[in-house]
Amino acid sequence: MEQKIQQPQQKKITKRPIINFCQGVAVTLFLLATALIICLIIAYCTSRKPLTSYAIVFDAGSSHTEMFVYHWPADKSEGLGTTSTVNEYFVCPLSSVTYIDPEKPTEITKLKAISDFEQHVNLLAAYFRPCLEKAMSRIPSDRHKFSPVFLGATAGMRLSLLHNATRAKNVLESIREVFSNSPFQFVVNRQVRILTGMEEAIDGWITTNILLEKFTKLHAKNKRKRSQNEFDSNMVGVLDLGGASTQVTFTHLNDIDDEPIPPDFTTNITLFDTVYSPYAHSYLCWGKNEALKRYRARLLNAALNTGRNYFTTSKNLHIRDPCLANGTNDTVTVNSLFRSPCTANEKQRYLIYTNKTSFKFIGSGNATQCRQAILNLFDAKRNDLTVNCTYKQDYCTFDDTFQPKLPEDIKFIALSGYYYVFNNLAHGMKKPDGFTAERYHYRDFPQEEIDRRLINVCETDYSTFYTQESMTPSNEPHKRSLCFDAWYMWLLLTYAIGFTESDLKRLTFANTFPTGKVGWTLGYMINQTNYIPAEFREKALTKNSFIGLLSGSLVLILITFLFLLLTCYLCLKKRSARTTKNKDGYTEATEQANV
Repeated sequence: MEQKIQQPQQKKITKRPIINFCQGVAVTLFLLATALIICLIIAYCTSRKPLTSYAIVFDAGSSHTEMFVYHWPADKSEGLGTTSTVNEYFVCPLSSVTYIDPEKPTEITKLKAISDFEQHVNLLAAYFRPCLEKAMSRIPSDRHKFSPVFLGATAGMRLSLLHNATRAKNVLESIREVFSNSPFQFVVNRQVRILTGMEEAIDGWITTNILLEKFTKLHAKNKRKRSQNEFDSNMVGVLDLGGASTQVTFTHLNDIDDEPIPPDFTTNITLFDTVYSPYAHSYLCWGKNEALKRYRARLLNAALNTGRNYFTTSKNLHIRDPCLANGTNDTVTVNSLFRSPCTANEKQRYLIYTNKTSFKFIGSGNATQCRQAILNLFDAKRNDLTVNCTYKQDYCTFDDTFQPKLPEDIKFIALSGYYYVFNNLAHGMKKPDGFTAERYHYRDFPQEEIDRRLINVCETDYSTFYTQESMTPSNEPHKRSLCFDAWYMWLLLTYAIGFTESDLKRLTFANTFPTGKVGWTLGYMINQTNYIPAEFREKALTKNSFIGLLSGSLVLILITFLFLLLTCYLCLKKRSARTTKNKDGYTEATEQANV
């Protein structure tokens, strides 16, 4: 009898571990399935980090070339509309290439700008190679074929095109061949081209306002279409002084009494869901280097006109230059002075007087005479009765072109040559507290001190001037012409463009901002992103895979949950029915002590 009673107890002992094991497996599967569902939801709902797009832009100016590399999220997630937020990655200035004429081994020519390669296009590959190799090393190799390369040539090549269109086009074709042989994306000839003056002015304006964060922060919350010619006091005006041209760009107030803006001096641009229509104009031949050539060509012709007999018989042509310091001189060849289309009129007069091929400018260092000679340069077209300005007098500039009245409520940023000239001029002036060498606020410098420097840089003997300006062999070429540069910049601002004393208080000379270097290339690249399609990364899970895995996980959770409920129920039921024997051999129900 005892054996019969003990048998079922033995069975219970052998089944319990199996049930416990199954419950453990079920709990584990339940937890794993729950964790899987959480991971699936996170993976499906969270976008993968977008790929990074890169682009290379070469700024081919009249005196040098620089490479800018930019990057932005490939899906344009940081932009609005089709425009993307673009950031500067790094900059690479192109070094000059040395050319030695085999027939004249003593003559060494430095080729600095692409316009210098008109007769040496075979050297362009060597000119671009160092910076292209740097781009290859810095941009991930798997993104090379997706990274477009652009070159924008500015006023230097615009002049070359006027001088000799065939040679200028050969230079562009040779550059296209260099780029097509690189690993970067080059698919259309338009990626290498000469920018118009309007494009250069507008792109410089976009770049400056982007770097100052005037677009996204201001207009992202205020999405509205601005009417054409509507004045925006938050946008800064931009002045750009290059070697061959100078640009003026600013938003303007369309007052009913003002003369309407001619279509040639404005354009509509859409950026970050907003339309802008700034005034913009580029003055070709009024860049610093071309202005110097025109100034000296006029000096030369004036000297030849007054001393024709002397210069006809003399072996050397010595011309007094009031914008060059005493104790120095510059030897200039006829070709370097009259090759440019900007001096074509003066060249015709020169050929009447003499056929000599070189002459020397002797520094006479006179600030008053230098100022007057530059004023005469600005007034040349104004005083020419054969030229008729088609605009009202109040809107007709020194070059017989249109310019609206300067706004009284906006700030202006002066770039490139403006910055470099003022940086040299400020060398001898006291700097304000917290000064940064990359930006100068005109209001920080007393006008009396600026006036004193304008005289000092002209009338100081060159030996003293060399020490005073901390010259070295490397910076001497830039500083020796400071007298002309400073007076030209000053008169261009005040006499030609029309800045008053109060306007100057709102002027800043800048080379870089904390967000990047100024220029036209960033604005150009932002415009180009309108045409570069967005590139999206696929999600880690497709919709069908997500639904399938989620359904399977939910089914597994349901099965394991039901299994656990069922086994727990059976266990509780058996415990509640558990009995014990009394001493007489009968059974009685016992209270469940430890359920």
